[in-house]
Amino acid sequence: MKLYGDVKNNILQVKLDKRNDVYNWGLDNLFPQLIETLINQSVTSKTCVDKVAKAIYGKSFGELGNVIVNSDGQTLNELLRISARQYSKHNNLFIHIGYNGLFQIKSLKVLTANDVRVGKADDLGYSGKLLVYDNWNKADGKIDNKKFKIYDRFNPNKTVIQSQIDKAGNINKYKGQILHLQQDSNTIYSLPDLNPVIGEALLENNSQIFRSNGAEKGFLNTKLMTVQAFNSDDERRQFTNKLNDLQGAENSGNILLLESSNVTDDLSKQVMLEDLSSAYNDKLFEYSDGQAEANICKAFGVPKVLVNPSESGLFGNSGELLREAKKQLFEDREEERDMFESVFNLLMKNFQEPIDSLKIINPFEITTPTQTPQL
Repeated sequence: MKLYGDVKNNILQVKLDKRNDVYNWGLDNLFPQLIETLINQSVTSKTCVDKVAKAIYGKSFGELGNVIVNSDGQTLNELLRISARQYSKHNNLFIHIGYNGLFQIKSLKVLTANDVRVGKADDLGYSGKLLVYDNWNKADGKIDNKKFKIYDRFNPNKTVIQSQIDKAGNINKYKGQILHLQQDSNTIYSLPDLNPVIGEALLENNSQIFRSNGAEKGFLNTKLMTVQAFNSDDERRQFTNKLNDLQGAENSGNILLLESSNVTDDLSKQVMLEDLSSAYNDKLFEYSDGQAEANICKAFGVPKVLVNPSESGLFGNSGELLREAKKQLFEDREEERDMFESVFNLLMKNFQEPIDSLKIINPFEITTPTQTPQL
């Protein structure tokens, strides 16, 4: 995976890899990895993902969400939290579903988008298989399709599940299914919110590198001292040692020593000290950083005041303004929450310990406790 130069308009081009029977996710099949790298290197992108994930999660499923849903000990609420974050990054979510012999769901677990790819479609255009593999980036050598874990796409129909179990041999050999939840079900992979502002996220990272390099490697507080040529190595060594002692341990090396071949009787020219400090301008990217921040916030639909409270303008960063911005983001993500509620209700109704009527709690909803009427 390469970061830019190779980040082109057709980066999300999806083509069938006939050697491995999967649809490549991006030109090099590493688009999810690229998105996560850029999010982790862009402070605005990371903040936006955090805010969107919290807006989807709300205040969890409440007490109903405390049930354990997999062998890792994760609760349904924790599964919702992980799902919200994965979806906020990629607008794609993959959940592995395990069944028992009664066709009931016994386990639910979120898979990272980095590992999952959609298998080739049949003659009707339906991709019934999803492949899980942890070396798409070839970090551990070339791709070995013998190590692919192949799962059936989610289908709750008991007849379908029985057929899949029979094909596997028995319930103990059955790997289960994977549910692919996405923003646009008409595409093989949905576009992430970061897609239209990939360049902005990269700009933020480059700006940070520039400031860091300028502060660390620039000629800050560096001086050039020109002196008459020394008569011997011992004389030169004594002079530099004395110079280092005068500078102190922390500033040692901030003076470059140059021996002049010109001999002069003018004392002021025998020892000359010049300032080499470069004109380091850490505000060079100030305008571009501001534009990048605004565009990334716009792409994720996050009010800018939640990312940068100093941008709150006339009203300042009052608690009421921030609350209204959070409420706006929560309302804007209603569609995603409805989709999550529908999916988790469908899954948990068929859980080995069924749960019904799951609802993500609204953190902004004021509930008035009922009062017992006094007689």
